[in-house]
Amino acid sequence: MRPRTRRLVSAGCLGILLLGWLAWAIVHTEAPPLPVLVADLVAVIGLAVGPWLLLAGWQLRPDPVAGRVFWRALRGGTLIVLAGVTVAVVLAVTSPSGDRTEAAVVAIGSVLAGTVLTLVGGIAFPWLFLLTRAVARERAARVRAEERADVAAHLHDSVLQALIQIQKQADNPAVLRLARGTERELRTWLYGGPATRAGDFAGAVRAVTEEVEDRFAVNVELVEVGTGPLDARTSAVLGAIREAVTNAAKHAGVRRVSVFAEVSDAGVLALIKDRGCGFDPTARNGDRRGIAHSIEARMQQHGGTAEIRSAPGEGTEVELRMPAHGPTKGVA
Repeated sequence: MRPRTRRLVSAGCLGILLLGWLAWAIVHTEAPPLPVLVADLVAVIGLAVGPWLLLAGWQLRPDPVAGRVFWRALRGGTLIVLAGVTVAVVLAVTSPSGDRTEAAVVAIGSVLAGTVLTLVGGIAFPWLFLLTRAVARERAARVRAEERADVAAHLHDSVLQALIQIQKQADNPAVLRLARGTERELRTWLYGGPATRAGDFAGAVRAVTEEVEDRFAVNVELVEVGTGPLDARTSAVLGAIREAVTNAAKHAGVRRVSVFAEVSDAGVLALIKDRGCGFDPTARNGDRRGIAHSIEARMQQHGGTAEIRSAPGEGTEVELRMPAHGPTKGVA
C-alpha cells in the first residue's frame, strides 16, 4: 500500500471512530449550542467520508465518464449541506424566544442528506457504472471471438487447405510465392500473431524464413517461443539461422524445412531440421564452407555453440545455442 493511500485509510478509520463517539455524545450528554453542534458534525463527517472520497476519486480519474459522475455527486452533496446550513442559520436567527430545535433538525438533516448523496452518487454509482460496462464489453468480446472462431474454422477447412494443395502441386515459382504469401496473410488474420517491432528477434526470424521461402520455393515450418531485442548475440543467431535455412533449401533436395526458435532467460535456442539427402559433416568441401564461417564461427564469436548432426540420406539438424550472458570476441 502506498504511503498516501495508507494515510488516507488511517484518516478515514479515525473519522469513523470520531463519528461513533459524536453519536454517543449526542445521546448521553447535554447538547451544545447549535453552531458548535453543526460545526462538529460537519468536521467529523468530513473526516470520516473525505478520505474515502479522495481514494475513490483517484481510482476513477482514468475513466472520464465515471469521474464526471463522481464530481457531480460531490458537488451536489456539498450544495445540499451548504443550503441546509444556510436555512438552519436563518431559522435560528428568526425563530421566536430562542427556540432553535427546527434549525437544528434542518442543519443535521441537510448534513446527513448531503453525506448520503455524496457516498451513493460518488462511490456506488461510478463503480456500478464501471462494473456494468466491463460486463457488457466482456460479453461483446466473447460474441466477437465466437464469430471469429466460426469464420476461422470455415476458412481453415476451405481456403487454407486449397492454398496448401496449390503449393504442393504447383511447379510455377510465381504461383508458389502467391499461394504461400496468401496463406501467411490469411493465417495471421485468422489466428493473430506477435506484433513485429523494429529490432524484434521473433519478427526478424519470421522475415528470414519468408525470404528463404520466396527465393527457393520451399515451405519453412516455423515455431517460435518468446522473443527479445536484436542485439549482438541474437543477431549472430539470426545470421546462423539464415545460413542454415538457406543451406537446407539449396542442398537438401526437399520442399519442407522446420525451424524452432526459443528465447528464454537462459538464452536463445534454435533448431533447423530437414529430411533431405544429408551429408558427411567431416568432409567439408568448398560448398560447405558456409557452415564453418557463417554458422559455427559466427556463434563462437559471441560465446555460442553450433552443432551440426547429419549423415548421407538421413537429413540434417543444426542446433544453435546462445547463452544470455557470456564473452563476445568479435562482431558477426
